[in-house]
Amino acid sequence: MTVTEEPVTTTAPPPGPSPEEREARLVDGADDLATKRGSLLAHPQLLLAVAAALMTSGLCAIVLGWFGASHSTLVEEQVPYLISGGLLGVAMATVGAVTLFAHWLTVMIREARAREASRKNDHIELMEALAQLTAAMDGKVGTNGTARGARSQRPLRRAPRGT
Repeated sequence: MTVTEEPVTTTAPPPGPSPEEREARLVDGADDLATKRGSLLAHPQLLLAVAAALMTSGLCAIVLGWFGASHSTLVEEQVPYLISGGLLGVAMATVGAVTLFAHWLTVMIREARAREASRKNDHIELMEALAQLTAAMDGKVGTNGTARGARSQRPLRRAPRGT
């Protein structure tokens, strides 16, 4: 029995969207998420408010725990104050501090992105102005690469070395 092998033909999958189209879809989706009503990200001061509330309540719990434990001389009576006031307060203050740090990082990233967008726009404007200047200067350049005019006829003089 002989088996004849038929050539296998493979077809490439259809091409997907270009990288520019994918990036545009990603930016649009991120903008939709950031501006969606009811989203936590829609309120820029939310992290700051949460951080302030957690740190304040944590410090209050620490003070109340200390106040309760300071009126007792028995260790058995001080332990509940240490656990409920001290440790819970430290945990809440720490979480609040981390949340405040996250808010600060968010603001820094937002400002850096705005600066980068401004820098990019300035760069584009500068390149356009340079292209216009180059196009305007193309008509004023001689065949040997020097600018035409009266100054191109005179040699340049160097300043004396003593000055």
